[in-house]
Amino acid sequence: MILISALTVPLAVIFSISSAFGQDSFNDYFWSPRTTTGFDYSAGKFGDTRITEIAFVPFSVQTARGPFTFKVASGWLSVAGPALILDGAGEGAGASGVSRHASGFSDTSFSAMYSFQQLYDRGVYLDLTSRLKLPSASFKKGLGTGKVDGAVQADLAVAVGGLMPFVTLGYKISGVRNELKLRNVVFGSLGVQYAWDDKVATGLVFDYRQSSLKTSADPQEGSLYLSYRFTDAWSFNAYGVVGFSRNSPDAGGGLTFTYRFAPSESPLPVFK
Repeated sequence: MILISALTVPLAVIFSISSAFGQDSFNDYFWSPRTTTGFDYSAGKFGDTRITEIAFVPFSVQTARGPFTFKVASGWLSVAGPALILDGAGEGAGASGVSRHASGFSDTSFSAMYSFQQLYDRGVYLDLTSRLKLPSASFKKGLGTGKVDGAVQADLAVAVGGLMPFVTLGYKISGVRNELKLRNVVFGSLGVQYAWDDKVATGLVFDYRQSSLKTSADPQEGSLYLSYRFTDAWSFNAYGVVGFSRNSPDAGGGLTFTYRFAPSESPLPVFK
């Protein structure tokens, strides 16, 4: 069985939507909800002799108020090839699986993020995020591990004029599944973004993850992206991905669209 990643969406997309265009001034007083969807495609052999193709339609809803952001994310997966999907880690197992076509819901993740807004005036963006993944994807179909996962991560970006280098460092606690023998892993990203104006930004990012299987190579991927804000409500990201490890996709890419709803007329209660 080949274990691979379904999600090649660059982590840099997070920065291109939020930090590149500044913070919403009403976030200190109102909940600021937004929703994101799109399409992602990747393909590769992942250490096997056969190609696995993955199509993913993500969907997420998030809301922010002050320094806090809460997000729920899931989507629809379609996999053609010998693949079991692992959230956030591309893997290649020693044994080959049976090539098949499978589709269904992906895992569902819940995350909470705290932003150090007192650093914004210095051009520094520091976020701390915790994430809980629930196994809504089918393990029998090879779309997920069927176990609960957790992760924590820190994102740091520094704006120098239109240029913004950024780094991500995180730790994932894998759900225990005896037949897979997964381990906890460290992951991270390093990249740079340039904002051409208040609507357009481009960026380059390198992603690295420890393999969840000790016997597999660590996934390594590079991404190039373009972010554009049409209006105050609508923005999109287009990106391409190339793999540098045999347990990464050979190539991939996609689009994401984000819609920000108007703030409420009166503040909603803050989560305690």
